[in-house]
Amino acid sequence: MKVSIRLPGVRTIWVALSALALAALACGGSVEPTATPLPRPTQKPVSTATPVDEDPDPTATRRPTQAPDETDAPVVDGFTLSDEPYAHPNGAFTILLPEEWEVDPKNHSIFVTSPDGVVAFEISYINVGVPFDDESLTAFIDAVEDNFFATFPEYEVGEYEPQPDGSILVFKTLELSGGTPQTVFSYYQQEGTVIYEQDYWVDTDAMDQYGDGLLAVANSMTFDPDAAGEEDVYAIVYTFTGPNDYFEFAVPYGWSYERNESGAIIADGFIAADNGAFIENLTYDDGQTVADLPAFARELLASYYEIDDLEIESEEDQPDGSVRLIWTSASQDLSGESFYETRGNAVLLLSWLVPPDAYDLYEPVWSTLIGSYAIPGAE
Repeated sequence: MKVSIRLPGVRTIWVALSALALAALACGGSVEPTATPLPRPTQKPVSTATPVDEDPDPTATRRPTQAPDETDAPVVDGFTLSDEPYAHPNGAFTILLPEEWEVDPKNHSIFVTSPDGVVAFEISYINVGVPFDDESLTAFIDAVEDNFFATFPEYEVGEYEPQPDGSILVFKTLELSGGTPQTVFSYYQQEGTVIYEQDYWVDTDAMDQYGDGLLAVANSMTFDPDAAGEEDVYAIVYTFTGPNDYFEFAVPYGWSYERNESGAIIADGFIAADNGAFIENLTYDDGQTVADLPAFARELLASYYEIDDLEIESEEDQPDGSVRLIWTSASQDLSGESFYETRGNAVLLLSWLVPPDAYDLYEPVWSTLIGSYAIPGAE
């Protein structure tokens, strides 16, 4: 048996009546609508994935409930669509929006909320620099789901469902921090080197009212990947906080994250969806003070990454007390940059590993990370 919300010939919402779908349906009608805007990826408050605001001083206002004006615009379940498409200021996309809903534009997205506060959606785009194959696109979606949606309580996700227009539907249920059950459906669509993402958040007990209407919104979207592709790669980021609050920095939602612990080393690694670049922080702490830090950092770099031909091109002291290494490995076809420093007895080694021909492509990610690097709580 299946639940289906469908517009002929275009996108659908389809999930089997698994534990996920049953859990979502069971919540219907039992929760009062929330009056606050729903969270967006650029404003997510979690300790290990704190978002970096695109707007340094965002305002979260909510328009009062108003009766829609008389119009010839199409009427769908729950609202009336505008007869004029909304165009993102950067020209990356256009889309029909519900009349009288609040629109909050950001550099790479818009966030839209209903007057009653029970629905919100975000339309965003990310230039990933290269066209993805199916494996890379799946890795990108996995990373976004893991780094954002999976941080919410009661997160349950269904299978990824290819759609007739080439997008991929990801249906999930979760709860907001206040306990409000949400039904969330996302569409990920690749156009050239750009991934467009549509995320629709609905209080679960309002899904029947708004589901078909939100599909009409989704199916009205048009794309301009040439305009979107002029942006730096992976421009939507969150703040990662390292072990013991030793450091924090901004990394892309679309890069997968993995932590490995072995002996005295904690390794926090981030990898691009196409495996084209890799960033990792090593925290080494065996309880002993390192006597010769420069020699130890070089040895740790060479041994951990199994680089037999490490060539240090420069070593420069930095204003924050760290030391920057620029290095290469001909045998592994790698260019690299590393920063080493200490926190008490712990040695921190932050490295960027990238093939030379991909250096320029991924350099904005590294520059953003370094520019955002900070010690939590430090003035």
